[in-house]
Amino acid sequence: MKHGNAIKDVQPTGGYRLQVVFGDGYIGEVDLRPLFEKPRGPLTEAFRDPAFFAKAYIEFNAVAWPNGYDIDPDVLRYYCEMGRVCPREELAAVFETADTAPMILNDKQK
Repeated sequence: MKHGNAIKDVQPTGGYRLQVVFGDGYIGEVDLRPLFEKPRGPLTEAFRDPAFFAKAYIEFNAVAWPNGYDIDPDVLRYYCEMGRVCPREELAAVFETADTAPMILNDKQK
């Protein structure tokens, strides 16, 4: 959590949409379908079933699922503010600086 975002509440709202309440009171909603349209490995395979997606919960201030997949709260906040899932290149430009390690998304190093 580089930017200090913490998730206080998460509610699946149908399909692959989440409504997220952050610690500072910001409420956002985003469709995460692009993350799961083409499973990239064993952790994302379970998301072919929207019922699995609906099992989202909060763990360590992040949104997580029973298979161990989670989304960094800073990344999720950015998605909510942009109103969409953003490409890796965009996230890298926003979050990586010379003094940070490379981002790891969907179990694959950028």
